[in-house]
Amino acid sequence: MLRSVVLAILLLAPTGALAAHIAPGEAKTLQAYTLTMPKVRAYDAASRALNAAIAKDASLRKEAEAAASENSKNLADEFAKLGRHPRVFAFYQKLGLSAQDAILIPLTLLDACMAVQYPAAAKSLADRTSPAQIAFCKQNLATIKTMSLFQHG
Repeated sequence: MLRSVVLAILLLAPTGALAAHIAPGEAKTLQAYTLTMPKVRAYDAASRALNAAIAKDASLRKEAEAAASENSKNLADEFAKLGRHPRVFAFYQKLGLSAQDAILIPLTLLDACMAVQYPAAAKSLADRTSPAQIAFCKQNLATIKTMSLFQHG
């Protein structure tokens, strides 16, 4: 189960190198993204459904692994990745999420909640998080912590 959750996170979150070197224009894209509970819940439900399907379908697991192994240089590459892996993206699309939602929800949520939980990190995330995202995380932290993105086993 943990492997499936980690796989979904790796698939839908930009690679560590990309996340660490987000260009100024991309930081603004992250900062401008509006988090809502309906979208965050849809993301969680889609991730859980994808993880369950991956556990039962070897071909879907291979497609998800292939997507997770792709190295992206920017957010546009991340958005395009979902187009190259339609069976994976279908889980998110079915719940009304766009490719941008499927990539930006985990990034903005993780950054905002990191700023909430580790105030010392907030300054280094200020160029890519908004006060509204941080307020969203503060207001919904108890619920967010129950979601698959924050589960570690």
